[in-house]
Amino acid sequence: MNKNLINYFWRSLLGGVSIGIAALCFLRGGKLVGAALFAFGLSAIIMGKWALFTGASGFADYRRVKSWVNIWVMLAFNALGVITAAVLGAAPESVEAATAIADLRFSTPLPKLFGGAILCGFIMTVSVLHARQGKWLPLILGIPTFVICGFPHCVADVCYYWLSGQWGWPWIITILGNFIGCNIPTVTDWKSKLPLAAN
Repeated sequence: MNKNLINYFWRSLLGGVSIGIAALCFLRGGKLVGAALFAFGLSAIIMGKWALFTGASGFADYRRVKSWVNIWVMLAFNALGVITAAVLGAAPESVEAATAIADLRFSTPLPKLFGGAILCGFIMTVSVLHARQGKWLPLILGIPTFVICGFPHCVADVCYYWLSGQWGWPWIITILGNFIGCNIPTVTDWKSKLPLAAN
């Protein structure tokens, strides 16, 4: 197998593990503490130059078919990374908290879930955009903001769905909403979008 391809899969897997750890921290730490420490996930990904669906969607060069393939492969390996973290690190009491979040996702009206996912994606791209320039405040404040607001994040939510044993349409809606939200801050830069290889 191509060495670059293996590296891409590995970086995507590590990105998922980082978000999985952040999600587990949220389940154990409670809303405020867990939200604050959730920023570990994206910080580790940016500093480690790993790959995250919601960290790369707003910067991909969608003029290339390869970018569309890459972004969805990235999501698949992100999900696998989250599940790996959940299997290795979830405490028994985390299941109850995860089930409560999953139940909330399923009970949330579709327009509200979709809207929250868009806002989450928006925050993610803004956080990454500034962190790449060495400006970390939007990330430090932005990640706890979307967590406290309860905006759904398609990668982190894998942890909650896996632990609760619930899967379904809320995850699909979240993926689409996140994707749209991630591209809003960079929508005027379509001609100069960074290729995924830069992430």
